[in-house]
Amino acid sequence: MSEAIPVVAIPLDPVRIESLGVYLPEKTLSMEELLVSCRRRPRWDLERITGIHERRVAVGEYAVDLGINAARQALAMSRYRAEELDVIVCTSISKYNRENEFHLEPATAVRIRAAIGAGNARVFDVVNACAGMFTGIYVLQGMIRSGMARCGLVVSGEQNLPLAETAARELRHSFDGQIAALTLGDGGAALVLDSSPDPHSGFRHIDLVTGAKHDHYCYSRPSRRGRGGILVTKARGLQRKGNEHFPAYFKRALDASGWALDDLQHIIPHQVSVRAIENGVRAVSRYLGSALPDITRCSADHYGNTSTTSHFLAIHDAILQGRIQNGHNIMLVSGASGIVIAHATYSFDDLPQRYRARFAGVY
Repeated sequence: MSEAIPVVAIPLDPVRIESLGVYLPEKTLSMEELLVSCRRRPRWDLERITGIHERRVAVGEYAVDLGINAARQALAMSRYRAEELDVIVCTSISKYNRENEFHLEPATAVRIRAAIGAGNARVFDVVNACAGMFTGIYVLQGMIRSGMARCGLVVSGEQNLPLAETAARELRHSFDGQIAALTLGDGGAALVLDSSPDPHSGFRHIDLVTGAKHDHYCYSRPSRRGRGGILVTKARGLQRKGNEHFPAYFKRALDASGWALDDLQHIIPHQVSVRAIENGVRAVSRYLGSALPDITRCSADHYGNTSTTSHFLAIHDAILQGRIQNGHNIMLVSGASGIVIAHATYSFDDLPQRYRARFAGVY
């Protein structure tokens, strides 16, 4: 018999976030203002329970517009021009691209390509609930590593308030499955990705797992009682299952990156609500047998849950606040309908410094 040939894992060059763009509508809507609009106001103090005080609301703009504006923001600080982009992946859940209209075709990425002048880019949409941007990054990372693309854009615009407005009209009681829709907010985010020139910077590990048997805990569908779509969430069951499974995958992602907990400067979870994040931190601490350091970043209190874009709005805040610095390591944690469990580890190059320079004098 011939001697077996050992399989050697060849390390792949990391893919980095070359540029970041965030777009936030100007109007804010407080939790109290949203609750006042409810036909049957829940008896719960949702501001205290969720920790969400307000969120941004698009007025006269739609999901595609939020994505377009975020893409323009990313290109404004990128070394690449729009016509140099090889790929555009749009990951928006929200397809409200006109007043009271829900568009599936053409792909939102087609509209974004036309708006920003990226005529050379191959474009497509990827939808994977709130893990959409993670999924888009994963796909584009593979295209860059395989040589199919040199650089590309992952973009999402989320206009979630129509779901909250439907909930406000249709809530029947304080245990209604649509109550979680009152935590939603609007926002856009975009990332230009390319191959990192520094082997120590970029994405270290991306892991996506789907527990499809739990899909009944959170889903969206057209309303049966009026116009618009609805979001139905069994929040208690969703959080219980999430806290049961997330910690093991958190540890797996950390190990796969070759990191210990002390190597992390930031943990950025999906911004479902302030209280949900706190519960998740406690679940991970119990699993690891020690308290997590105070490195979990939260923006849900003032943006609400912006679904696919939430991690990158939190990064935007943390960079501008001076919390994220060049060379910092972060763990991104996403939970999505499905249930999708996603983790990504990332090491920053000089993006934080460049990002702050762009906003100097604005914040």
